[in-house]
Amino acid sequence: MFICGGLAVLAVQGSLYACGLVCALVGVWLAAWAAMRSPPPIRVSAKASAQSAARAPDLLANLLDQTPAPLLIRRPDGVIRAGNRAARALFHTDDRLLDPPPALVQALRDGAPGERLTLSLAQPGAAGGVRTYAMPLTDVTGSGGAVTRLAALLDIEPELRAAEAGALRELLQVLSHEIMNALTPVASLASTAVELMGDQTPASTALAREAVATLGRRAEGLNRFVEAYRTLARLPPPRLAPTAIAALVDEIARLFRSRWSAQGVELETSLLSPGDFVVKLDPDLMIHALMNILSNAAEAALAAPGSPRVSLIAGAGPGGGVELVIADNGPGVLAEDRDRIFQPFFTTKTEGTGVGLSFARQVALSHGGALILAPGTPGKGATFVLTL
Repeated sequence: MFICGGLAVLAVQGSLYACGLVCALVGVWLAAWAAMRSPPPIRVSAKASAQSAARAPDLLANLLDQTPAPLLIRRPDGVIRAGNRAARALFHTDDRLLDPPPALVQALRDGAPGERLTLSLAQPGAAGGVRTYAMPLTDVTGSGGAVTRLAALLDIEPELRAAEAGALRELLQVLSHEIMNALTPVASLASTAVELMGDQTPASTALAREAVATLGRRAEGLNRFVEAYRTLARLPPPRLAPTAIAALVDEIARLFRSRWSAQGVELETSLLSPGDFVVKLDPDLMIHALMNILSNAAEAALAAPGSPRVSLIAGAGPGGGVELVIADNGPGVLAEDRDRIFQPFFTTKTEGTGVGLSFARQVALSHGGALILAPGTPGKGATFVLTL
């Protein structure tokens, strides 16, 4: 447009009026074309802008009030506030929690950001007066570096009740199956012994004595089964303490070699995490659980041809935790047994109780972790992964 204007001025000065008119028309056309392509600016009055800014907090508050999960806000000074209508109704307050439960205060203070805690709070009308919540935590850093903690209380009581009912049904099925398997031959042998003792002949007496001895062995086996059940039922809650993984692995290695080295089982240990890797766990429970897995691995390795070997590898796991991998060069786990090896009292060994792996998984779960059997090929050993 500027060039067209300049050419028009030069043309008029040189008495080239027609050329000057053409340049002027081209400049006007370019100006009109540019105006059509550019949308008009949106003008928002200061009053409308202020009204919109005032409505934004109200909209956010309304959205939070419609959220069914109670939301809590822990300010940098430690004051806990109810963040929505559900939280105000749960704690019977309009804003600040005047007398928050100690467990809630500790969880909001000591929990790590991104962590999902499980919390039990007293609540009238709930089963036993207590209701269980999952509580994820999030930190928001404001001006000056002050950290405000946000938490949501997710009611998981129905899921816990359903899980408990399912576990109880499964346990009753296992118990009834095992007890019936033990009592059926006991009843038959007892009846046979009574009949043989009635004959009063040397041969019958010998057979009766043998039947009674078998009854004793079966009773001893049933007693071992009951003791194994008591072991599972009395699993104590973990006493968490900062524990160096390197020291834990060394302790387990000493215990394992003292028991299995004489039988020719070799243990290889490896630490994949540099430096001192520290995790909060119960050392006694974890050593007991890991020794159960390692003992199963040693027995499996001894059952296969070749030199029996077991390995224990510790390294960083997902989410900043730790991962312990135990592998052996035994025959592996059959495909049809993979889904049952963690069931209480299931065993493929003639003298086994079926408690070791179930106990180890319960210990892992009580620490907020998991124990799984990694995918593998039958005949190529088994690999168990314990994550914390």
